[in-house]
Amino acid sequence: MILARAPVCWLADRTPTRDNNIKLLRHVAALCVVLFHSMALSGHIGDEPLWRRVPQTDLGLLGVQIFFVLSGFLVTQSWLARPHLRSFVAARVLRIYPALVVATLFTIALAGCSSTLRWEDYLASPATRAYLWRTATAVGVTELLPGAFSANPWPHAANGSLWTLPIELRLYGCVAIAGIAGVLARRWVFFAALGLSIALCAAWPLIAEASGHMRVVRGLVLLFALGSAAFVWRVHVPLSIGVVAACIGIYAWNPGEYARGVLALPMLVYVVLAFAYHPRLRCRLGAFERAGDYSYGIYVYAFPIQQTIAMRVPDIGPWALFAATVVAAGAAAAMSWHFVEAPALRQKSRFVKPASGL
Repeated sequence: MILARAPVCWLADRTPTRDNNIKLLRHVAALCVVLFHSMALSGHIGDEPLWRRVPQTDLGLLGVQIFFVLSGFLVTQSWLARPHLRSFVAARVLRIYPALVVATLFTIALAGCSSTLRWEDYLASPATRAYLWRTATAVGVTELLPGAFSANPWPHAANGSLWTLPIELRLYGCVAIAGIAGVLARRWVFFAALGLSIALCAAWPLIAEASGHMRVVRGLVLLFALGSAAFVWRVHVPLSIGVVAACIGIYAWNPGEYARGVLALPMLVYVVLAFAYHPRLRCRLGAFERAGDYSYGIYVYAFPIQQTIAMRVPDIGPWALFAATVVAAGAAAAMSWHFVEAPALRQKSRFVKPASGL
Protein backbone atom coordinates (compact mmCIF):
# COMPACT_ATOMS: atom_id res chain seq x y z
CA MET A 1 0.00 0.00 0.00
CA ILE A 2 1.34 3.41 -0.95
CA LEU A 3 0.83 6.10 1.63
CA ALA A 4 0.11 9.58 0.35
CA ARG A 5 2.44 12.20 1.71
CA ALA A 6 0.85 15.19 3.39
CA PRO A 7 1.17 18.33 1.28
CA VAL A 8 3.87 20.76 2.37
CA CYS A 9 2.58 23.83 4.20
CA TRP A 10 4.44 26.87 2.93
CA LEU A 11 4.62 30.15 4.82
CA ALA A 12 3.72 32.09 1.67
CA ASP A 13 0.42 30.23 1.39
CA ARG A 14 -0.59 31.18 4.94
CA THR A 15 0.37 34.86 5.14
CA PRO A 16 -2.43 36.30 2.95
CA THR A 17 -5.10 35.01 5.34
CA ARG A 18 -6.08 36.40 8.73
CA ASP A 19 -6.66 32.87 10.00
CA ASN A 20 -3.60 32.81 12.26
CA ASN A 21 -2.41 33.00 15.87
CA ILE A 22 -0.77 36.43 15.62
CA LYS A 23 -3.06 38.11 18.13
CA LEU A 24 -2.78 35.18 20.53
CA LEU A 25 1.03 35.24 20.36
CA ARG A 26 1.07 38.97 21.01
CA HIS A 27 -1.01 38.50 24.16
CA VAL A 28 1.14 35.58 25.30
CA ALA A 29 4.24 37.74 24.80
CA ALA A 30 2.72 40.63 26.76
CA LEU A 31 1.73 38.32 29.62
CA CYS A 32 5.25 36.83 29.70
CA VAL A 33 6.61 40.34 30.25
CA VAL A 34 4.00 41.06 32.94
CA LEU A 35 4.83 37.82 34.78
CA PHE A 36 8.56 38.53 34.68
CA HIS A 37 7.99 42.03 36.04
CA SER A 38 5.68 40.62 38.73
CA MET A 39 8.61 38.54 39.97
CA ALA A 40 11.03 41.45 39.83
CA LEU A 41 8.77 44.15 41.26
CA SER A 42 7.66 42.00 44.20
CA GLY A 43 11.26 41.24 45.14
CA HIS A 44 11.17 37.60 43.94
CA ILE A 45 13.25 37.83 40.78
CA GLY A 46 15.08 34.64 41.75
CA ASP A 47 11.81 32.71 41.52
CA GLU A 48 11.27 33.52 37.85
CA PRO A 49 10.30 30.08 36.45
CA LEU A 50 11.96 30.14 33.02
CA TRP A 51 15.23 31.66 34.23
CA ARG A 52 15.53 29.03 36.99
CA ARG A 53 15.50 26.30 34.35
CA VAL A 54 17.23 28.11 31.48
CA PRO A 55 19.68 30.70 32.85
CA GLN A 56 20.35 32.06 29.35
CA THR A 57 16.93 33.70 29.16
CA ASP A 58 13.82 34.69 31.11
CA LEU A 59 10.14 35.27 30.45
CA GLY A 60 10.53 39.02 30.04
CA LEU A 61 13.20 38.63 27.38
CA LEU A 62 11.26 35.85 25.66
CA GLY A 63 8.14 38.01 25.47
CA VAL A 64 10.06 40.91 23.96
CA GLN A 65 11.79 38.57 21.50
CA ILE A 66 8.44 37.24 20.29
CA PHE A 67 7.26 40.81 19.71
CA PHE A 68 10.35 41.60 17.62
CA VAL A 69 10.03 38.48 15.46
CA LEU A 70 6.40 39.27 14.68
CA SER A 71 7.15 42.95 14.20
CA GLY A 72 9.92 42.32 11.66
CA PHE A 73 7.69 39.92 9.73
CA LEU A 74 4.51 42.02 9.76
CA VAL A 75 6.13 45.40 9.14
CA THR A 76 7.93 44.01 6.11
CA GLN A 77 4.62 42.55 4.93
CA SER A 78 3.04 45.96 5.39
CA TRP A 79 5.65 47.71 3.26
CA LEU A 80 5.52 45.17 0.43
CA ALA A 81 1.71 45.23 0.42
CA ARG A 82 1.68 49.03 0.10
CA PRO A 83 5.16 50.36 -0.76
CA HIS A 84 4.46 54.04 -0.19
CA LEU A 85 6.35 55.96 2.47
CA ARG A 86 3.42 58.18 3.47
CA SER A 87 1.03 55.33 4.20
CA PHE A 88 3.78 53.23 5.84
CA VAL A 89 4.79 56.01 8.23
CA ALA A 90 1.18 56.87 9.01
CA ALA A 91 0.37 53.26 9.86
CA ARG A 92 3.33 52.97 12.22
CA VAL A 93 2.69 56.34 13.90
CA LEU A 94 -1.02 55.64 14.39
CA ARG A 95 -0.25 52.24 15.90
CA ILE A 96 2.49 53.30 18.30
CA TYR A 97 2.00 56.90 19.40
CA PRO A 98 -1.61 57.40 20.56
CA ALA A 99 -1.40 54.73 23.26
CA LEU A 100 2.21 55.64 24.06
CA VAL A 101 1.32 59.29 24.77
CA VAL A 102 -1.61 58.24 26.98
CA ALA A 103 0.57 55.64 28.74
CA THR A 104 3.23 58.29 29.39
CA LEU A 105 0.72 60.64 31.03
CA PHE A 106 -0.81 57.70 32.91
CA THR A 107 2.64 56.70 34.22
CA ILE A 108 3.46 60.25 35.31
CA ALA A 109 0.17 60.43 37.21
CA LEU A 110 0.62 57.08 39.00
CA ALA A 111 4.27 57.76 39.77
CA GLY A 112 3.37 61.21 41.10
CA CYS A 113 1.01 59.64 43.62
CA SER A 114 3.96 57.71 45.04
CA SER A 115 6.58 60.45 44.81
CA THR A 116 8.32 61.83 47.88
CA LEU A 117 8.06 65.29 46.29
CA ARG A 118 5.07 67.60 46.54
CA TRP A 119 2.91 67.60 43.44
CA GLU A 120 4.00 71.12 42.48
CA ASP A 121 7.68 70.19 42.76
CA TYR A 122 7.16 66.86 41.04
CA LEU A 123 5.43 68.37 38.00
CA ALA A 124 7.89 71.26 37.83
CA SER A 125 10.93 68.99 38.02
CA PRO A 126 13.14 68.97 34.91
CA ALA A 127 13.28 65.18 35.28
CA THR A 128 9.49 64.95 34.92
CA ARG A 129 9.48 67.19 31.87
CA ALA A 130 12.35 65.20 30.36
CA TYR A 131 10.46 61.98 31.02
CA LEU A 132 7.34 63.36 29.32
CA TRP A 133 9.23 64.53 26.25
CA ARG A 134 11.58 61.58 25.80
CA THR A 135 9.06 58.86 26.56
CA ALA A 136 6.05 60.24 24.69
CA THR A 137 8.18 60.74 21.56
CA ALA A 138 10.15 57.49 22.09
CA VAL A 139 13.36 59.29 21.18
CA GLY A 140 15.09 57.71 24.15
CA VAL A 141 13.02 56.34 26.98
CA THR A 142 14.13 56.90 30.57
CA GLU A 143 12.66 54.83 33.39
CA LEU A 144 13.08 57.32 36.23
CA LEU A 145 10.70 59.90 37.66
CA PRO A 146 11.70 62.00 40.69
CA GLY A 147 10.91 60.35 44.01
CA ALA A 148 8.67 57.73 42.39
CA PHE A 149 8.17 54.33 44.04
CA SER A 150 11.17 54.98 46.27
CA ALA A 151 10.27 52.31 48.85
CA ASN A 152 9.46 49.56 46.35
CA PRO A 153 11.63 46.45 45.87
CA TRP A 154 12.53 47.91 42.46
CA PRO A 155 12.74 51.61 43.38
CA HIS A 156 12.30 54.66 41.13
CA ALA A 157 11.53 52.73 37.89
CA ALA A 158 8.32 54.13 36.42
CA ASN A 159 7.69 52.13 33.26
CA GLY A 160 10.47 49.69 32.52
CA SER A 161 8.66 48.10 29.57
CA LEU A 162 9.04 51.06 27.22
CA TRP A 163 12.79 50.79 26.58
CA THR A 164 12.15 48.61 23.51
CA LEU A 165 10.06 51.18 21.62
CA PRO A 166 12.90 53.46 20.44
CA ILE A 167 14.68 50.36 19.09
CA GLU A 168 11.59 49.21 17.26
CA LEU A 169 10.92 52.62 15.75
CA ARG A 170 14.46 52.79 14.39
CA LEU A 171 13.99 49.37 12.84
CA TYR A 172 10.80 50.60 11.17
CA GLY A 173 12.96 53.31 9.65
CA CYS A 174 15.39 50.67 8.39
CA VAL A 175 12.52 48.80 6.72
CA ALA A 176 11.38 52.02 5.02
CA ILE A 177 14.91 52.73 3.76
CA ALA A 178 15.32 49.16 2.50
CA GLY A 179 11.92 49.38 0.84
CA ILE A 180 12.65 52.66 -0.90
CA ALA A 181 16.01 51.28 -2.07
CA GLY A 182 14.23 48.23 -3.54
CA VAL A 183 16.08 45.77 -1.32
CA LEU A 184 12.92 44.19 0.12
CA ALA A 185 11.57 43.41 -3.33
CA ARG A 186 14.75 41.56 -4.38
CA ARG A 187 15.23 38.41 -2.31
CA TRP A 188 18.88 37.80 -3.15
CA VAL A 189 19.85 41.43 -2.62
CA PHE A 190 18.10 41.35 0.77
CA PHE A 191 19.84 38.07 1.65
CA ALA A 192 23.25 39.50 0.70
CA ALA A 193 22.65 42.73 2.64
CA LEU A 194 21.53 40.82 5.73
CA GLY A 195 24.48 38.44 5.53
CA LEU A 196 26.92 41.32 5.14
CA SER A 197 25.43 43.15 8.11
CA ILE A 198 25.67 40.06 10.31
CA ALA A 199 29.26 39.44 9.20
CA LEU A 200 30.28 43.03 9.96
CA CYS A 201 28.70 42.83 13.42
CA ALA A 202 30.43 39.51 14.11
CA ALA A 203 33.78 40.98 13.06
CA TRP A 204 33.37 44.19 15.06
CA PRO A 205 36.01 44.03 17.82
CA LEU A 206 33.85 45.83 20.35
CA ILE A 207 31.38 42.93 20.32
CA ALA A 208 33.37 41.03 22.93
CA GLU A 209 33.40 44.04 25.23
CA ALA A 210 29.74 44.93 24.87
CA SER A 211 27.53 45.12 27.93
CA GLY A 212 24.79 42.58 28.56
CA HIS A 213 22.19 45.19 27.60
CA MET A 214 23.85 45.80 24.23
CA ARG A 215 23.98 42.07 23.55
CA VAL A 216 20.25 41.91 24.23
CA VAL A 217 19.64 44.86 21.88
CA ARG A 218 21.68 43.24 19.12
CA GLY A 219 19.71 40.04 19.62
CA LEU A 220 16.43 41.93 19.21
CA VAL A 221 17.70 43.64 16.06
CA LEU A 222 18.71 40.25 14.64
CA LEU A 223 15.31 38.76 15.48
CA PHE A 224 13.58 41.65 13.71
CA ALA A 225 15.86 41.21 10.69
CA LEU A 226 15.27 37.45 10.59
CA GLY A 227 11.52 38.00 10.85
CA SER A 228 11.78 40.43 7.95
CA ALA A 229 13.87 37.92 5.98
CA ALA A 230 11.28 35.21 6.62
CA PHE A 231 8.64 37.32 4.92
CA VAL A 232 10.89 38.23 1.99
CA TRP A 233 11.76 34.52 1.54
CA ARG A 234 8.33 33.19 2.55
CA VAL A 235 7.89 31.17 -0.66
CA HIS A 236 10.89 29.06 0.40
CA VAL A 237 9.91 28.56 4.06
CA PRO A 238 8.05 25.31 4.83
CA LEU A 239 6.11 25.12 8.08
CA SER A 240 6.57 21.82 9.88
CA ILE A 241 5.35 20.70 13.28
CA GLY A 242 8.18 18.17 13.29
CA VAL A 243 10.77 20.92 12.87
CA VAL A 244 9.11 22.89 15.68
CA ALA A 245 9.33 19.86 17.96
CA ALA A 246 12.97 19.34 16.94
CA CYS A 247 13.84 22.98 17.70
CA ILE A 248 12.25 22.78 21.14
CA GLY A 249 13.94 19.44 21.84
CA ILE A 250 17.35 20.64 20.70
CA TYR A 251 17.00 23.79 22.80
CA ALA A 252 16.09 21.74 25.89
CA TRP A 253 18.97 19.29 25.28
CA ASN A 254 21.44 22.06 24.31
CA PRO A 255 24.21 19.91 22.79
CA GLY A 256 27.55 21.67 22.89
CA GLU A 257 25.86 24.83 24.22
CA TYR A 258 25.03 25.79 20.61
CA ALA A 259 21.26 25.51 20.89
CA ARG A 260 21.14 28.24 23.52
CA GLY A 261 23.87 30.20 21.76
CA VAL A 262 24.18 30.88 18.04
CA LEU A 263 21.22 28.67 17.08
CA ALA A 264 18.77 30.04 19.64
CA LEU A 265 17.53 33.08 17.74
CA PRO A 266 17.01 31.43 14.30
CA MET A 267 15.19 28.53 15.98
CA LEU A 268 13.00 30.96 17.91
CA VAL A 269 12.04 32.77 14.70
CA TYR A 270 11.00 29.49 13.08
CA VAL A 271 9.01 28.31 16.12
CA VAL A 272 7.19 31.65 16.49
CA LEU A 273 6.21 31.83 12.81
CA ALA A 274 5.16 28.17 12.74
CA PHE A 275 2.93 28.71 15.78
CA ALA A 276 1.60 31.84 14.14
CA TYR A 277 0.69 30.33 10.77
CA HIS A 278 0.62 26.52 10.71
CA PRO A 279 -3.06 25.52 10.32
CA ARG A 280 -2.73 22.50 12.64
CA LEU A 281 -1.46 24.76 15.44
CA ARG A 282 -4.31 27.27 15.02
CA CYS A 283 -6.12 28.07 18.27
CA ARG A 284 -9.67 29.40 17.93
CA LEU A 285 -10.87 30.94 21.16
CA GLY A 286 -14.29 32.37 20.41
CA ALA A 287 -14.74 35.52 22.48
CA PHE A 288 -10.98 36.21 22.37
CA GLU A 289 -11.11 36.24 18.57
CA ARG A 290 -13.92 38.79 18.61
CA ALA A 291 -12.28 41.09 21.16
CA GLY A 292 -9.84 43.85 20.31
CA ASP A 293 -6.07 43.54 20.31
CA TYR A 294 -5.20 44.50 23.87
CA SER A 295 -1.60 43.24 23.79
CA TYR A 296 0.08 46.60 23.16
CA GLY A 297 -2.02 48.26 25.84
CA ILE A 298 -1.10 45.56 28.36
CA TYR A 299 2.55 46.08 27.47
CA VAL A 300 2.59 49.87 27.90
CA TYR A 301 0.26 50.23 30.92
CA ALA A 302 1.14 47.22 33.10
CA PHE A 303 4.44 48.31 34.66
CA PRO A 304 3.27 51.47 36.49
CA ILE A 305 0.19 49.55 37.64
CA GLN A 306 2.45 46.83 39.04
CA GLN A 307 4.61 49.39 40.83
CA THR A 308 1.52 51.04 42.31
CA ILE A 309 0.13 47.73 43.56
CA ALA A 310 3.53 46.78 45.01
CA MET A 311 3.61 50.13 46.82
CA ARG A 312 0.07 49.80 48.22
CA VAL A 313 0.48 46.12 49.19
CA PRO A 314 4.14 45.85 50.25
CA ASP A 315 4.09 42.12 51.03
CA ILE A 316 2.26 41.00 47.91
CA GLY A 317 3.57 37.83 46.32
CA PRO A 318 4.55 37.60 42.64
CA TRP A 319 1.60 35.48 41.54
CA ALA A 320 -0.89 37.67 43.37
CA LEU A 321 0.74 40.72 41.79
CA PHE A 322 0.51 39.04 38.38
CA ALA A 323 -3.19 38.24 38.82
CA ALA A 324 -4.04 41.75 40.04
CA THR A 325 -2.06 43.30 37.19
CA VAL A 326 -3.74 41.18 34.54
CA VAL A 327 -7.13 42.43 35.75
CA ALA A 328 -6.13 46.09 36.13
CA ALA A 329 -3.87 46.34 33.07
CA GLY A 330 -6.37 44.33 31.02
CA ALA A 331 -9.07 46.86 31.86
CA ALA A 332 -6.74 49.76 31.01
CA ALA A 333 -5.74 48.07 27.76
CA ALA A 334 -9.37 47.44 26.79
CA MET A 335 -10.26 51.09 27.33
CA SER A 336 -7.14 52.14 25.44
CA TRP A 337 -8.04 49.91 22.50
CA HIS A 338 -11.65 51.03 22.21
CA PHE A 339 -11.16 54.75 22.93
CA VAL A 340 -7.60 55.48 21.75
CA GLU A 341 -5.98 52.82 19.56
CA ALA A 342 -8.85 51.59 17.38
CA PRO A 343 -10.12 55.13 16.59
CA ALA A 344 -6.56 56.11 15.65
CA LEU A 345 -6.12 53.05 13.43
CA ARG A 346 -9.32 53.87 11.59
CA GLN A 347 -7.56 56.99 10.32
CA LYS A 348 -5.04 54.95 8.32
CA SER A 349 -7.27 54.98 5.26
CA ARG A 350 -6.81 58.74 4.99
CA PHE A 351 -3.12 58.19 4.21
CA VAL A 352 -3.48 55.38 1.67
CA LYS A 353 -2.40 56.42 -1.80
CA PRO A 354 -5.41 55.98 -4.12
CA ALA A 355 -5.06 53.68 -7.07
CA SER A 356 -4.40 55.53 -10.30
CA GLY A 357 -7.25 55.42 -12.78
CA LEU A 358 -7.09 55.09 -16.54
